[in-house]
Amino acid sequence: MLSVVVIGRNEASDLGGCLRSVRETLTHVDHELIYVDSGSKDDSLSIARRNGAQCLRLRTPQTTAGLARRAGALEARGDYLLFLDGDMHLQPGFVETALTVMETSGFEGATGIRHDVYLRKGRVTGENLNYYRCTNRRNAPEFGGAILLRAAALEKAGGWASNIRACEEAELHARFNKHGVRVVELPIPMIRHYDRARNNRGVWGALIASRRLGLGQALVNAARMRCAGALFNRERVAFRCWAADMLCVTALCLGGRTALWVVAAAQLLQLLAFALLGRTSGFLGQKLLLLYLPAGVLSYRTRDENYDHWPENPRNANQKEGSSVFEYADDQLGGGGI
Repeated sequence: MLSVVVIGRNEASDLGGCLRSVRETLTHVDHELIYVDSGSKDDSLSIARRNGAQCLRLRTPQTTAGLARRAGALEARGDYLLFLDGDMHLQPGFVETALTVMETSGFEGATGIRHDVYLRKGRVTGENLNYYRCTNRRNAPEFGGAILLRAAALEKAGGWASNIRACEEAELHARFNKHGVRVVELPIPMIRHYDRARNNRGVWGALIASRRLGLGQALVNAARMRCAGALFNRERVAFRCWAADMLCVTALCLGGRTALWVVAAAQLLQLLAFALLGRTSGFLGQKLLLLYLPAGVLSYRTRDENYDHWPENPRNANQKEGSSVFEYADDQLGGGGI
């Protein structure tokens, strides 16, 4: 059986379409539908209930996407787990094709083409037809929140990290590499993602978004799980730029006109590299890592993993402890972190 885990917070405008897409595309697949809510103030839970989903509600106000997915995985009964966000619409045919590939190969996970639709005040402002630029079948070099996994493989790797504000997918990818869990990326449509945040934060909001702390927090968790090397490889561009900028700061502190020219040259080379990759806007993001990476390390903290079944009374809910399934092995918990 397939367990579909949908997470969301204040997703009333998109959640109904997401859940309907699951029902309509999986008519010939035995599945269950689980919705995990992260403290919505709108009627997301009621919408999920009307669409036949089993509903869970996180108790902590300090939620994360990883925490919600972890709760959904704990309740899931299927041998396969499909994770979606509430603003994603599942595309026809992906699940059937992905399950066939996974059954006939050594892959334990699958993802596909993500089509992003950018919205501002209900109006489409842009689209990205192939977010990860997938044109052929390959080992997934990265993945987002939409992914199909064998439940046993996710359990073997330790499950979703509940304490990371963002970049939880990169941290899980690193643990997959450590445990030999292979994810295939297929050149077929998987989801249509309606992104209302990209164009609505404003420049200042984008610069100070707490999601930017995620890479530092992922680094802490990766160090605890002894897979920091895999995370460095997964995010090698970001970490290399951060290391180069740290060297530049050190050179400026040592002083001298020569150091100033060396720093200027290093920054120009970085800008040129991003321009050649067609990611000039990413240059500023890498500069922000100089502050956000250590800030993310310092802001890392654990979160309450408890949740309730909705609409039952929280005091009498059949609630499971969040750590009851995905226990980390003893050799993963050592090392003292960062």
